[in-house]
This record gives sequence, structure tokens and C-alpha cells, in this order.
Amino acid sequence: MAFPAVTTASPANIKSAAVLAVYVKDTTGSKWQTLGAITQGVLHCQNFEGSDSQGRNRSLTVWNFTASCRMMQTSVAALEKLDTLTDGTNAFLFKLTDAATVTTSAAYAGWVGVTAAQVSCKAKLVADGTPEDPRYVEVMWQGSIYISTANQIALFTPTLETGDFEATGGSGTMHAFGTYTVATDGGSPILTDIRGCGVSTYTLDLIGGSSPVTMSPIQNVKMTFEQLATEDSLRRFLPNSMDINIEIDWMATDSADILLLDDMLPLEIKAIVTMIDAVAFTLNNQVGIGLNYEVLGDMDKNRVIRFTHKGKILNSSFDGVVA
Repeated sequence: MAFPAVTTASPANIKSAAVLAVYVKDTTGSKWQTLGAITQGVLHCQNFEGSDSQGRNRSLTVWNFTASCRMMQTSVAALEKLDTLTDGTNAFLFKLTDAATVTTSAAYAGWVGVTAAQVSCKAKLVADGTPEDPRYVEVMWQGSIYISTANQIALFTPTLETGDFEATGGSGTMHAFGTYTVATDGGSPILTDIRGCGVSTYTLDLIGGSSPVTMSPIQNVKMTFEQLATEDSLRRFLPNSMDINIEIDWMATDSADILLLDDMLPLEIKAIVTMIDAVAFTLNNQVGIGLNYEVLGDMDKNRVIRFTHKGKILNSSFDGVVA
């Protein structure tokens, strides 16, 4: 047996590395549906190794599959679908820069396909900064794929046809991430759902209360909602809960307000953070409160009172948080 003969060296075989799009479908027979506009796509498929008695690296005949991207659609409809996207029942299709145009049923190069039995994902919403900073959902995939000829063909040249992709009127459950026409192309990004950061109002109240106090002006907003994933025996991410971490610097530091800090700390609170596009996060006794009176820097800086809110919720409860 000879070492495998590779394609003749040619600059034409140098391919750009970007992931152009990601598609999802569930295991009930739905069609490929877009995750919309993405950025910073990364994909790795590396074999696991073990060393023999001479220290030589030997393949364990399993691919370690990992991937990630930033999903740019962050409308309420898109955010409410994150628990469905990451529930462990979905297959995913990654479109690379040299992806062949799909027509009739065939094995297509430039696409990477993984099944729900091989790979699953988790998500993290990041809403840090001001309106020039994008709000995004970081999606991370992980799993294990047994190395065989059949699995490798399905992974790197999946069999596809036009009818495998969603069009308008389809019954897919992931339409929140894309817009659809009669073309069976799996949808296109919803450009108006690409949003910036920036918090317009931040209010605090007692749990169940209806008399919110507006904390203004504010700066240095850091806000993440990160799914916490356990791993099964195939290393697939299986998230169930979500970690909430919010930091907001209140710029008003009048002495009368500083003297109220001790009254704020022992309270069970309802925090509402409303962003510039009116997407609001309401946390009713789902986070606590921490305070830090900070004097840092020279006179070109301002003093702040840093509010921190931390807590955990079920992924299924996030629908009730975002509106």
C-alpha cells in the first residue's frame, strides 16, 4: 500500500478560510435553514491521538470536531430561538468559500455537514459596549466523529440537492434567523435584525414591583447570557441552564445617593435593561446585586458606582427574560 497520492500542487488549490454561512435542520425531516449573517467563523476537525511505547503519535480513529461563529441576528425572535437551536436535536451544514452551487443530488465539495448524533452546540449572547459595538450570539459546536470512509465523505462532501433547502412557505422551525423567498436556497440574512449595543434605560425595582427607579447616566455596560453545557460521552454540548453576568457603571455619585448604597444591597430586585433598539431584558428575582464605589484615574475620569448582577436560569426561561 502506497502513501495516498494527493492532487498535483497548484496555486488554484489554495482556498480562502472563511465560513460564509451556517445552516440548521432538526431530526424530524425539516430542510436546511440559515442562521443568517455570521462573522469570525472557525472550524477544526483534528484526530485524537495517543502515544505508543516509542512516543510516536498514533491516531485514535476519531475526529475531534469543533467550530464557532458569531451570529449577528439578535432580534427578540432570534434570541427566543436559542434554546431550540442548542437542544441537541439539530444537524448543521457549514458553507465554505469554495462551496459548489447545489443543484441535483450529488456529493458537493466546499460544504461540511455534521449530524445531531455527532455534534451539538451552545450559545452565548454578548451585549457589551455602545452602539458602534455589535450585539452578537457566539455559537460553539463540539463533538466526536468516528473516522471511516463513509463518515469522511459525508463530513467533507455531503450529499445535497436543491430540495434540501428551505423556501418560503416551508414548515421549518428556525425561520427567525432568515428571510425566505420562493428560491430553495435555505434563506438569507435578515439585515434589519443586525443590531448594535447601547443601553437606553436601566431600572431597578423590588421583585414584582411597579415603581422602577431609573439609574442614569450610565457607562461601561457589560452584559452576557451564556448557556452552560454539560458534555455527553461523545463530548457533545448539551446545555440546560444559562449564566447571567451584568456590569453597569452608574455615573451619578452624589453623596446623598452614596448613603443609600447600604439600603440597596439586602434587597431582592427586579432589574430591567432596555437597549437602544427597545430589546429589553427583565430579570425578576433572577439576579442579585453587588456594588463597588470606584475612584480610579485622574480628573479626566469620573467616579462610578458599579452595579453587578449575577444569576442562573434555565435555558427555557430565557424567553420570559427577553422581550
